[in-house]
Amino acid sequence: MKYLITYDIRDPKRWQKIYKLLKANGLNVQLSCFELDLSQYMLDALLSQIQLLINPKEDVVFAYPINSIAESLIVKLGNLKDLNADEVLWQELRILL
Repeated sequence: MKYLITYDIRDPKRWQKIYKLLKANGLNVQLSCFELDLSQYMLDALLSQIQLLINPKEDVVFAYPINSIAESLIVKLGNLKDLNADEVLWQELRILL
């Protein structure tokens, strides 16, 4: 099943660890948003890893399931950049900072 995982991580070092973990497992569709195709076992393992990396008092992570019906209704508009290319991500981060 596909999942949309979004996060708000306060500490840049923790953010980078979460980003790298999710990048290794899915498609970076927005700055802090990934689309992943995972089995339930793989999702549980990934969320367990994330739980160890975050500070639950400061950070938040959401995992939204996307079933095949919902996936067929997704609308994507605009210039879709390849955010898995590191240079694009770091250019956007520089703009934000």
